[in-house]
Amino acid sequence: MAFLDVEHYLGLRGSDTLSDDGNETQILVKTLIGQILTERTPQMGKIPDIYLRFAEMLQPNDLVLTFNYDVLLERALETVGTPFRLFPERYSIIHDGYAPFAECDNSHEEVIVLKLHGSVDWFDRKRYRKFDDYRVAEGLPAGHFHPVFGPERNLHTVPVVDGPRFPDDPLREMHRVLNVEELYRGSSLSLAPPSLLSPSSAKILYSRKQRDFWWGLSQWGFLNFGMSIIGFSLSGADDYVRQVLYRIVKNYQNSYWKDGVLDRKKSPLVLVDFRRSAKDKEDFRRRYAFVNWSRARTYFNGLDQKALELLGNAQQYCGNG
Repeated sequence: MAFLDVEHYLGLRGSDTLSDDGNETQILVKTLIGQILTERTPQMGKIPDIYLRFAEMLQPNDLVLTFNYDVLLERALETVGTPFRLFPERYSIIHDGYAPFAECDNSHEEVIVLKLHGSVDWFDRKRYRKFDDYRVAEGLPAGHFHPVFGPERNLHTVPVVDGPRFPDDPLREMHRVLNVEELYRGSSLSLAPPSLLSPSSAKILYSRKQRDFWWGLSQWGFLNFGMSIIGFSLSGADDYVRQVLYRIVKNYQNSYWKDGVLDRKKSPLVLVDFRRSAKDKEDFRRRYAFVNWSRARTYFNGLDQKALELLGNAQQYCGNG
């Protein structure tokens, strides 16, 4: 996959480059990831209780960084009625110009979920819109065939972002397909693969659309009072993730640890994973060698009720995470 990503990103095939979303194999891989995960993800009303209880634990302004492509967390949050957004900042006013800036809208009490590698239900409308504008300029009627946005499709789509956005925001025309099962059942998505980063060691080449999600992450941890890492293997193929996670953990465990700040103290870092053998547990600790284990708690039986209790105890100790 890294070979294919580099080939496409550098345009080594010249005029044979298929699309902005990748060449044939990349589009096929993204589509199959979307189709298979969508088929396997529980629908609303069938989500296991453990995920619903996890969603109920999340509080306004909690930040969830996830590398999962699926929509299980969003569905769990919707089921329990917890408001959330899928982008870092909500703006009230945009000031565009030579030195653009925005005024943040902090009036919403929401959990923030950032899908750092994209999602099976995200589709970019920009290409469809630009081709439709061209058709209208040439005297043709608006609306042309498209597996997601075409007028013949009866899909429920909503923008990923909400409120005023900068004109060059790469997520400005990104949409979620809420009835995504119907989309994957009845469409050939070769013209519109889901907006996700392929499982490639070179995926960072395509991270522009999610770049705002990473902005300032290495500054997190200083004034956070709770932190958990759940089911993240810290793959050697994603060195850029290791760089960011290293910094956040160091900030969290080394700053304001003993005395706290604002009359609050930090709880131990919680790491939840599924590791059976002593060797697997040791491999995990070796990957996370930068963690100060005296300021951390590990749980290796996966996400179960005891794991939730461990997470909940940390939350009660520190208040909002």
